Amino acid sequence: MEHQVQHEQDDDVYGGDVPEEAYMESDFDPSADPEAAADSKAKELESMKKRLQEIEEEAGALREMQAKVEKEMGATQGIFYTL
Repeated sequence: MEHQVQHEQDDDVYGGDVPEEAYMESDFDPSADPEAAADSKAKELESMKKRLQEIEEEAGALREMQAKVEKEMGATQGIFYTL
């Protein structure tokens, strides 16, 4: 009974059902198959490398856009100074 009251209080605090502890834990147990764990880590690392490359490309494009805008703003300011 006390557990039910505590569970209801948790629902009020968190705004909904509190996930069961077993649900929150990963289904993947790396100690069960070390080879699968290594493969999973390798795939995760490869995915992170690809995402890093994408981020670097986006950053380069943003730097180019910023330089273009700064150049245009400088040219625009030059026009106003001559007036």
